[in-house]
Amino acid sequence: MGGKGSKHDRVIDPLTFDENDAIDKLMNFKEIISLDELFHRWNSYLTLNMKSHIKHLFATNKPCRQRVVHVYRCLATCEMYHESYLKIMSIVLAKSNIERYTVDLLETINLCLKDTDEYAYWIRIGAKSHAILQLSSQLSKDGLTGDIAAWVRGNTLLGLLHRALITTLYSVPRKLDLLPAINVNQKYIQSFKTILDLGWIMFIKHSLPADCQDSWRLLFSTTSHGESFQSLCASILDQGNTILILKDNSGNIFGGYASQSWLLKPKFYGDSSCFVFSLYPNLKICASSGFNDNFMYMNNGQHTLPNGIGMGGQFGYWGLWIDSEYGIGKSSPSCSTFNDFSMLSANKDFTIDSLEIWCVKEKPKLEDEEEERKLTSDRDDWDMNLLEMAGRAKYSDGLRDEDEFLNE
Repeated sequence: MGGKGSKHDRVIDPLTFDENDAIDKLMNFKEIISLDELFHRWNSYLTLNMKSHIKHLFATNKPCRQRVVHVYRCLATCEMYHESYLKIMSIVLAKSNIERYTVDLLETINLCLKDTDEYAYWIRIGAKSHAILQLSSQLSKDGLTGDIAAWVRGNTLLGLLHRALITTLYSVPRKLDLLPAINVNQKYIQSFKTILDLGWIMFIKHSLPADCQDSWRLLFSTTSHGESFQSLCASILDQGNTILILKDNSGNIFGGYASQSWLLKPKFYGDSSCFVFSLYPNLKICASSGFNDNFMYMNNGQHTLPNGIGMGGQFGYWGLWIDSEYGIGKSSPSCSTFNDFSMLSANKDFTIDSLEIWCVKEKPKLEDEEEERKLTSDRDDWDMNLLEMAGRAKYSDGLRDEDEFLNE
């Protein structure tokens, strides 16, 4: 029972200065505090239903400092294997419906986020918070049909939500890590309105690789940049990893994650970390199936090849397709490139209502010269077309750029 060599004999990291200071202030420098006093302080963050769950977390109406620290450790560590975390969550969930609990947790998290800069930025560009029930259903579905402990242990987003909750309630200075910071050019800040809901943002962010989660930069949106395929291509070419978000004319919202920069090529490229997703009416990620490597495709100005932007499938049978005749899109009923795939749009052929594209990982500024030469040699005449779209002049052989003369 917890003796030397026991798997329960875990070295516990001491609380940091900030954590100790926050807990001292929370306890008002007393050894015992009433839950009513805590609830009074937390009133702006907790829904009425969440208060009952919090009571089960503390298991007493007058928790001592040791219990307050224990609850913090259980929820703030975010270690899915942590037995204390599993135990305390099992107690809470045994007294509540799992789906009801996740709804209450997400509603509370929405209140916790309101003090963050990230929340303010997203609200400023029109993000809503209507997808809480949808995200709750997605989070809880495995717990409703399987082992609760396995569900808690394997649900890392649930762990992040708990960490965000407890650090907010305890006023511990720590980034909540639920919403990415965003960068929108001041030129477009007034006109741009995002398609995204806060629940969808959390869902997408958590599904991305870790180095794509912290900061997103807007590359293109129909509300700000207009409805032009040339403008779209010029905005996203060679920028880094991106996410595409589309809304069709029937109200379906969906998109894809591109793990490499968009480049004009005569064939598919990309890698298995690419995925497509549905946000509305269903919330779902479709990861690589391993069946083929048809992840990304981009072309324009060709007579013998499809012109547009595609993800998955094959020519004419796309998982997701944006045609060069702007406004036209396609999504096939099936796509072998991605697992658990079903048609993303309401109809196979659809009209784009709105589109936005975010860079989620910037292309490194310093590229290896040999790699850059290889990329350059791979580009044919169609690449020059795109340079013209972007407003960059094309110079004939034997002529020099005006800048060369200015520098002589």
